[in-house]
Amino acid sequence: MDFVVLDAEHAPFGIDSLDGATAAARAACLPALVRIPSHAPTFINSCLDMGASGVLVPHTLSARDAEGIADAVKYGRGKRGFSPSGRAGSYGQVDFTAYRAAADADSNIWCQIEDRVAMDNLDAIAAIADVDCLFIGPADLGLSLGCDGPKDPRLAEAIRAIADAGKRHNRTVGLFVPNTDSIPDMIAIGITLFVCGSDQGLMLGRAKQVSAELAAIAKAGG
Repeated sequence: MDFVVLDAEHAPFGIDSLDGATAAARAACLPALVRIPSHAPTFINSCLDMGASGVLVPHTLSARDAEGIADAVKYGRGKRGFSPSGRAGSYGQVDFTAYRAAADADSNIWCQIEDRVAMDNLDAIAAIADVDCLFIGPADLGLSLGCDGPKDPRLAEAIRAIADAGKRHNRTVGLFVPNTDSIPDMIAIGITLFVCGSDQGLMLGRAKQVSAELAAIAKAGG
């Protein structure tokens, strides 16, 4: 895998379990972003101090929201609390100035676009230089738009509008997909980053495959 997302919005991740997960990810040289449960700067700071590679920010509604997240992530903005004593700062064993510069360069901000009101603010959000990715949450976005399901044309139109905003402002555009079926079509409109399924989805898929194989063996054996 290229990266993982630790979902602290919908899964029962607390600070302690996030700390263990980010430690494991760093040991495996696997970038791990945290999908944060709120926009609280203290929580964001804790995630980054423990070694997360960035934050995936649900319900980014406006440029003001995105600016607030950037303030919490980037030392160069002068508002993030500084402590080099955590895992990200090699427990205080690095040059402080170099650490702050590297942290600002490497910490990712993915603003999740999943609300009707955010669609009216796409360009303002995408114009913020510290925003690395416009990430589409199709389930919540479809719900907010009143769509009937994942194949509703209104959802497809919104996804294309977000992709176009990314192109206009040279921002990466990402998307959650349950499987790889739709990826070629999404690449064609400019979406290039994908979160593919989930851990439980991967395990369930393999379990269903094994179950089907066992059923076939039993049937063949009479």
